[in-house]
Amino acid sequence: MKINPNSLIILLQELNSNINKVRIKNSLLTLSFFDFLSTRGVAIKDKQIDTSSYNKITIALAAVECGADILTVCKLIDWRDFELFASEIMKFHNYEVYKNYRIKNPTRQIDVIGIKLQNALVVDCKHWKRNSYSEMVGAVIKQKERGTLFMEKNESFGIEYSYPIIITFLPCEFRYVNQVPIVPISSFNSFLIDFDNYKQNFFRI
Repeated sequence: MKINPNSLIILLQELNSNINKVRIKNSLLTLSFFDFLSTRGVAIKDKQIDTSSYNKITIALAAVECGADILTVCKLIDWRDFELFASEIMKFHNYEVYKNYRIKNPTRQIDVIGIKLQNALVVDCKHWKRNSYSEMVGAVIKQKERGTLFMEKNESFGIEYSYPIIITFLPCEFRYVNQVPIVPISSFNSFLIDFDNYKQNFFRI
């Protein structure tokens, strides 16, 4: 189904308002547009749509898929929406989630931590406009450090292993960097479904 990416950009701009719901313009609400959003899990009721992080990220990914300019799309996504979307996926898979978790001495912050069955996923959400290998290597080194500090300073959680993970907005040509998974947000759900089958291949602390 071919959708004009500008229609999705217009909708994404509307979703950045400070209200809970926005009314979709009649010029956008064609049957094909409605079906396109519905197949991606975006619910429309009475020509209105929730301004949730799920809807924003889903529509942003769809816009890129349909050929929208990546820089334009990235400017319309708030980093908080990106992190919240990732944390909600983890909650759906029964992880206990901590957002913007702070470590003291030295001070570090972890975007999202998900804990389940004595395993901690230490997640860094990269809202980058492009995926550079050299930048990703640097991000992985820092995330390994954060994961190590988390394990050293949080014995009360009873964690057996900690797994650093990088989540990106855009698809990435490399799946791992130094054994740390690089997961596009569009694949994060399937990554969590298969995590137990592949975790032995991941860097762990």
